[in-house]
Amino acid sequence: MDRFSYAIMDSEKQLLVLKSYLLNADLASSEPLQPALKEIFLEDKILKLPFNSTTVGLINNKSTLVPDKLYQADDTRVYLKNQVESLDNHQVFVDRVDEVAAKNIYAFDQEIFFLVKESLPNADFFHASTSVLRGILSNQNGDITKKIFINVKGDHLQIALVAGKELIFSNSFSFKNDKDFIYHVMLVFKQFDLNEEKTPVFLSGQITDESKLYRIIYRYINQIQFSEAPTAVNFGKNSKGIPPHFYFDLFSLDLCES
Repeated sequence: MDRFSYAIMDSEKQLLVLKSYLLNADLASSEPLQPALKEIFLEDKILKLPFNSTTVGLINNKSTLVPDKLYQADDTRVYLKNQVESLDNHQVFVDRVDEVAAKNIYAFDQEIFFLVKESLPNADFFHASTSVLRGILSNQNGDITKKIFINVKGDHLQIALVAGKELIFSNSFSFKNDKDFIYHVMLVFKQFDLNEEKTPVFLSGQITDESKLYRIIYRYINQIQFSEAPTAVNFGKNSKGIPPHFYFDLFSLDLCES
């Protein structure tokens, strides 16, 4: 998207480093991203250090979930036909999401992928929506109340409806403004006949309680709170002042290690 962020954790899962670059790139094209990413990998000395493991999350809205019982490896590219106009110049990947017995199939710009892979050759790659789903489900306990989770990155939102550790619905959308954003949210409420006053909504990603997106959600929905970071992450003294929900997908990548 328009941002490159990374976190470093030690063997005890304690957060040591968190850094984020705003790329200011045209989201309609991958070309402006390439020189910006090249410069980061060239200039950032921390990224040149050796690590025991590296996990990369790729962000876009070109993904779809397919239940394991329906998945056929030979049809992998077919599953994306309603999500992606053209698969030219794209790599197609499949993430296992064992928590919901499904595969997350996605396409990603191959030039950006190979640029990152060249700089981080030993990295494991996952779609950011995979990490978000795993992060959401890892935080659930025995409470089977239906809850909505919304993760926002730039002009892209991922929305999931869960009951305990059961995933009822998950999808991703692009939006142009706050009215477009709330349309997608309220459509889920309507589709599943949810009560706006009683159904809890958890927000993560690039959203604050002063943003337009938050204010328009608050206009329609009563129970709103920010998502806590995945329980696997240990926030030490270096994390003071960091809103954990802002980097929920990044922290959740730790749950995707192969």
